[in-house]
Amino acid sequence: MYSEIDNITVNTIDVLKRRCISLIVYVLCAALFLYSIIIYFIVKDKWLALSTFIYFLVLLYTYILIGKTYNIRVLVHGYLVFDPLFAAFIMLYFWKYSVGTGLWILPIPIGAYVFLERKYVYIYSSYALLIIVFIATISKLFAFSTPLKYHSIKNADFSDVLVGVANIIIVVVLLYYSDKIKSTKITADFEQTIKAANFNDLEKESYKRDDTCIVEKDDLADSESVTVKYDQIFQSIQNIVENQLSFKNADFTISELSHLLKINNLYIGKAIKFNGYSSFSFYINFCRIQHVKKLIDENDLGKVTLMYIFTASGFKSQSTFNRVFKQIEGITPTEYISSLKKDVDQI
Repeated sequence: MYSEIDNITVNTIDVLKRRCISLIVYVLCAALFLYSIIIYFIVKDKWLALSTFIYFLVLLYTYILIGKTYNIRVLVHGYLVFDPLFAAFIMLYFWKYSVGTGLWILPIPIGAYVFLERKYVYIYSSYALLIIVFIATISKLFAFSTPLKYHSIKNADFSDVLVGVANIIIVVVLLYYSDKIKSTKITADFEQTIKAANFNDLEKESYKRDDTCIVEKDDLADSESVTVKYDQIFQSIQNIVENQLSFKNADFTISELSHLLKINNLYIGKAIKFNGYSSFSFYINFCRIQHVKKLIDENDLGKVTLMYIFTASGFKSQSTFNRVFKQIEGITPTEYISSLKKDVDQI
């Protein structure tokens, strides 16, 4: 029953993870390329610059070579193991002058959290911490001679800024895709809940006799569960569309609403239908017409034009406004305004 949903969810999550890895590789390659240039021209250490540039080429070539056929877990484990080792080399080189290079290690535990199980978060966090402790200890116990000169060391601040910016971008990318992956899983769980409820209803219905009119308690419980879920979704929809006045945006779509709510379009549409509206378009147009009527009642039409009112309510053109108004109210806007005037005259 759940195999189809599970497969779709797994594929979606796999695509999100691959996009995340691609972005991280691009950011790393750009950072390493710029880092090697800074080291060569500003810090003036050609051997360190060459080492960094070689690592950039290896990372880029390996990723291009593997392409989209790689196993995500293998690639993630490879990155989490070998990247800190290269970072350790850079840290050891600069630690005496700047501990900012330790930022290379920052994405390691976050990457483990996004892509792997919880036990690996602890393992790779400990791994990163051990590397930092090791570098700090080695730097104190042994004096490493580097070709860095005093003026170059001062200019090395540029490299610290680059490392900081690159790793902040990587962390933001990881957190963004972590949220996307969680949203996908939540949507899948919700879909399975609905499927389970519908399946139970069908299964129990098949066991009912034709002359039996008794509704089982379990059926009622499942039905109430679905009702509650759709009511909760619709309350969230109302908060965005009505309370936050999103209907006033003429270009507001169900896709944008889906993005804001982190809920699949399909279930937004079902929740809207479940609450008496035929479609998303009808619902949002209904909200717009109610707002038009409110503005007509509150304003003097001698001072405010009808065009101002319907554009302020989310309609792009008068023809669309007239058509929708008559569809919902059964009369044209002009007839509605005339009826209001008659009521006022009678009073």
